[in-house]
Amino acid sequence: MQTFRFLVERGSQAKILAGEEALLDSVSSGAEPILRFVIFDPTAVLLGYHQAVDLEVNLEEVKKRGWEVGRRPTGGGTIIMGPFQLGWEIYFRTKEDPIQLGAKGVINTLKKLNLDARFRPKNDVEINGRKISGMGAFSIGDFVAVTGTIILDFNVDDMVATLKLSSEKMKDKLVKDYRERVTWVNRELNTPIEMSQLIPLAREGFEEALGVKLVDADYTPQEKEEIERLTLKYASPEWIFNARQTLKGDIRQAEMKFPGGLVKVQAKVTGRIIEAVLITGDFFVEPRRAIYDLEARLKWSKVEDVPREVEEWYKGVKILGITKDDLVKVIMEAIK
Repeated sequence: MQTFRFLVERGSQAKILAGEEALLDSVSSGAEPILRFVIFDPTAVLLGYHQAVDLEVNLEEVKKRGWEVGRRPTGGGTIIMGPFQLGWEIYFRTKEDPIQLGAKGVINTLKKLNLDARFRPKNDVEINGRKISGMGAFSIGDFVAVTGTIILDFNVDDMVATLKLSSEKMKDKLVKDYRERVTWVNRELNTPIEMSQLIPLAREGFEEALGVKLVDADYTPQEKEEIERLTLKYASPEWIFNARQTLKGDIRQAEMKFPGGLVKVQAKVTGRIIEAVLITGDFFVEPRRAIYDLEARLKWSKVEDVPREVEEWYKGVKILGITKDDLVKVIMEAIK
């Protein structure tokens, strides 16, 4: 039977996110595969790679709670991870669907608590129609990292307070929607459990799902060195706050929701010339930095050239659930 290393990491967002990057690099270079559980302590508000802090996060409320802000190395939306959410990460090589394998691990875990959970395509696990785990994946060649959560407890009011929303009415609606669409383990159980009880159950659940033997292990010396180096990156204001900065001055804006996620566009336009454009949101695109290339293409281009520039850019990227026509539509809406 194949063996996987098993690790539990509890710490800052910077160290945990540094591990995500370092461990996939390590496993893809020949290190043994890994199942890692992570617990963010202190709690962190984590943006997706393509999001702008000042568009998504109420920093005053975050600071009031003593939380951190971080930026993940992958796309997607803003999430909150803390001592009551168990993060799980698998770094390995597989011919199977990695999302399905991760979902199976979550489902096995919840079954041990007599909770009937099911996979909801394309990347959620739900109980009675309510999401309890979300998943994502990123890869290097044939090697993949699939990551997700099991929500043990959650404070909806804290989540809503730390997100940047347009109105109190929107906040009230989001609280109601979240309670209807999302659930957590201790909401479903008659007798609440602690994280220390959830971890061994999850270990068994993932071991069964992967069909491997999990062996308690540590990082290799090379992984430790790389994590230490990358922690500086993920803790830096340059990475967290400056990677996606909103435009200043007379800015036109638009946002639209597509199957692949929310797209927000800011544009600075003089006459028929686009001086600058910023495209953010909770979408996924590969290569990851491709959105910078699109912004560079559009800078100083003519408004009427937007469809052609987007079409040319679109040929070399992979962006799920958002067509080139979708992008043109939201960009032109912002320009108008």
